[in-house]
Amino acid sequence: MLNAIIIDDEMFCIETLKYEIERSCPDVAVVATAQSGLNGIEVIKEYDPDVVFLDIEMPYMNAFEMLQQIDDIDFDIIFTTAYNQFAIKAIKVSALDYLLKPVGKDELVAAVDKVARKSHTGISGKSLQLLMEQMLSNQHDVRKIALPTVHGLEMIRTDHIVVVEADSNYTVFRLLDGKKLIIAKTLKQIEEMLSEQNQFLRVHQSYLVNLHHVERYDKGKGGSLLMVNASRIPVSRSKKDPVVIRLTSM
Repeated sequence: MLNAIIIDDEMFCIETLKYEIERSCPDVAVVATAQSGLNGIEVIKEYDPDVVFLDIEMPYMNAFEMLQQIDDIDFDIIFTTAYNQFAIKAIKVSALDYLLKPVGKDELVAAVDKVARKSHTGISGKSLQLLMEQMLSNQHDVRKIALPTVHGLEMIRTDHIVVVEADSNYTVFRLLDGKKLIIAKTLKQIEEMLSEQNQFLRVHQSYLVNLHHVERYDKGKGGSLLMVNASRIPVSRSKKDPVVIRLTSM
């Protein structure tokens, strides 16, 4: 019997995958679930699983950032993703397994059988290092986004973005060189455009920041961030812990 943990920020996805495992994989017992990378680390320590079904795209701490916080990965990992072409490329190169959502029965059974046939559990340090190198390389490959302006499209290097601020149905981009761009897209749309690049974090209902350009975090009810351009960005109470976790893990 393989003891399994499912880590996914969407409860619907957890319940759907758990149901399919119970229906199609009689030799797998789901012993715990978690809805964040931080909680995932805790349940892994508590339950010592044989295999972890790990969602790639989670807010605050994604799958790869979570794995970097675990010293000894003595369990197998089956990644799950709706579709993240860069993560999938990295996983393939690293010879690890993944399942596309919605997870199909045949693919699930094949992935579980592969784990069950292994002579030992866990992923090698070499595979993990290769995975992280591939993810870093992919992130460097995607370093520009096209922003619609009144004149057409402006290509912006993502590492030049300091802060993105909501302004009704518009967003204001503040760049390293002091330039300001007003774009006719919502902050949620911009957040989705930048979701492949892990340095961006929504710290407030109105603000998305580039963590690479944070100078300092100051405590408070939620606290605030001092950015490299001297702007001060409020952090909402609900985002305080994720912000601190991400900054300390960089």
